[in-house]
Parts: sequence; structure tokens; C-alpha cells
Amino acid sequence: MIKQIICVIAMVAALSGCQTVPQNTQIVGEVLYKQRIALPANSVIQIQLQDVSLQDVQAEILAEYEITPVTGVTPFEFVLPTEAFKTGHRYAISARITVADELWFINTQSYPVDVSNPQALTVVVDMIKR
Repeated sequence: MIKQIICVIAMVAALSGCQTVPQNTQIVGEVLYKQRIALPANSVIQIQLQDVSLQDVQAEILAEYEITPVTGVTPFEFVLPTEAFKTGHRYAISARITVADELWFINTQSYPVDVSNPQALTVVVDMIKR
């Protein structure tokens, strides 16, 4: 009887080890602009996590964050299942600020994301000359 109980406990322990827990990848950071101006109440910031692996085509958007109004430094967090990221692909953060659907700020440099070792990013958006 004791052998049967030990056998059942061992099988339950072995089967619980087979259970897969979904893994997530968390990408965090902040978007800021350097100009010392207050933006209007109808300002909108759009932050995207994009697959930028292919050239000459529009990037695939994996996740998007949008908030209004923009009040300064804007933190962001994307949490996606790890399997959403494809081996060998390149990912980046893109950010823009619009006011009344007119572009005011955009990132002018690339902000790559290392999905195997994500680090907090500071994305700077530059003012569009108008």
C-alpha cells in the first residue's frame, strides 16, 4: 500500500513538471521630448512595438499604446507572450505625438529591442519643423 501511494505521488510530481507555464516578455521604457513646452489637451502619443525585420515594407505592429493628453515623460509597458517573437527577427519601438491629427514629434533614430534580454528604453521624439 505504501509503495502504491509513493508511486502515485511520484507520478503526480512528474506530471506537474510537464505542465507548461506560458512565458511573457516585458518591454518597458519611457518616451520624452526635450522642448520645454506644454502640449495642448488634444495631444496624443502613440507608442508601437514593431517587427522591423523586412526592408521596404511597412513594419508589422505587435503592440500599440496610445494616451491623451501628453503631459511630459510618458512611461510604457508591453507584455507579450514570448512565442509572439520570431527567432531572427528584429524589433523596435516607434513613437510619435500628434495634435489635431497633425504630426508634432517623432523618433528620428532607431530604438531596437533585444527580446532575449529586454532593457528599459528611453525614446526621444524630436519636434517636426513647421
